[in-house]
Parts: sequence; C-alpha cells; structure tokens
Amino acid sequence: MLGALAGPAPMMPGAVEGALLAGTVVFGVVGYATLVAASRLGEASVVAPFRYTRLAFALVVAAVIFGERPDAATLAGAALIALAGGYAMWREAGLRRARKPVD
Repeated sequence: MLGALAGPAPMMPGAVEGALLAGTVVFGVVGYATLVAASRLGEASVVAPFRYTRLAFALVVAAVIFGERPDAATLAGAALIALAGGYAMWREAGLRRARKPVD
C-alpha cells in the first residue's frame, strides 16, 4: 500500500528479472524441501548445524545486501541461539558415546 502511495508505479519484471526471480524461487523451494527431508530422516545432531547456518547467512545478507547493521541485542540473541544448539549437540553426542557398548 505504501509503495503505491509514495513510490514509483509498479512495473512488470522483464525477461532477465523474471528468470532470476524464477531461479530464486526454484532454488529456495528445493533447498527448503531438502532441509525438511534431512530433518525428518537424519539425526538431529548432524542436521542441526546446517539449520544454524541460516541464522549466520541471514545476518551476512542483511549486512552486505541491505546495509543493515545488527545491534548488540540481535547479535547476543543469535549467539545465544547458536550456543544453546551447540551445547545440545555436544551433550547428545556425549550421551550417545556413554551408551555405546564397548566391544
């Protein structure tokens, strides 16, 4: 709504922009579908690091493409989430080693 009131008139994308948009949609859907499949089939301690890379990737894209600079609260929250996930993976790996029978 605001774009219609304050910005230039909307335009249909050209052939190049349409192809880039279609490629973005295809790669995004395929990537997300494979992440969901890996989450369902794979072991959580193996799949979880790939899920946390989305957080780091989003911070990098926001800084490089959009020129945003995350504040201290955002960085602290992201670090807390990543560290909590890392601790959970470390703890589960230790429990799995403790349960493994010695041959």
